[in-house]
Amino acid sequence: MLDLDILAFTDFHGQRDAFSQARKLILSDRPDLVVVAGDLVNHDAEHAKQMLLQLAEANRPVYFVPGNMDAPALADWTGTEQVHPLHGRCLQVYEVSLLGLGGSPVGAFKFPFGFTEQHAATLLDNLAEDCHGDNMILVSHCPPRNTKIDRIHSGEHVGSISVREFVEKARPLLVISGHIHEAQGMDSIGVTTVVNIGAAEHGCFARISISDTVVTSFNRFV
Repeated sequence: MLDLDILAFTDFHGQRDAFSQARKLILSDRPDLVVVAGDLVNHDAEHAKQMLLQLAEANRPVYFVPGNMDAPALADWTGTEQVHPLHGRCLQVYEVSLLGLGGSPVGAFKFPFGFTEQHAATLLDNLAEDCHGDNMILVSHCPPRNTKIDRIHSGEHVGSISVREFVEKARPLLVISGHIHEAQGMDSIGVTTVVNIGAAEHGCFARISISDTVVTSFNRFV
């Protein structure tokens, strides 16, 4: 039976204190794995790598995708024994398949790492072919479109159409995302639980437990 504890973070935006608090939590919680859903350090790939290595010092496996504000070079990093890049990859972990999509859809605003919806759709479809088993977890910096977790303050939905279509088609167990700081929360698309962790730079993180169901608790650094 599937039994997995995940400690999840996103949107650090280079805040060193948030990384330090996250490392302390990993040391105390001892989760099965740590997921970081992007926007680690704005524009600076080498600094982002150092922060990920700092999280991995807690001796738990760290899986991450870059966010739209991360340098594109971070997506090409091969990682280390403890730090595992997920963008464009599918990795078998315990009894789940972790697959990743970094960045966010290109639009009116310029940022370092973006994608067209067509490119994302092709990447996700290719990943689904590489993944095996029923227990897929998608780590996508950008949440799926038209959910509770992709609404900005105006009420507009700004999530990814291609992520939404992938979820409807592939029916993953869980989607872990960030990007929209004001939309921390949880929703569902069919059988899939979708989670926006909330920005670590504002003290947010989430504990996610998966067994017969997906249970998420949203928390803040003390």
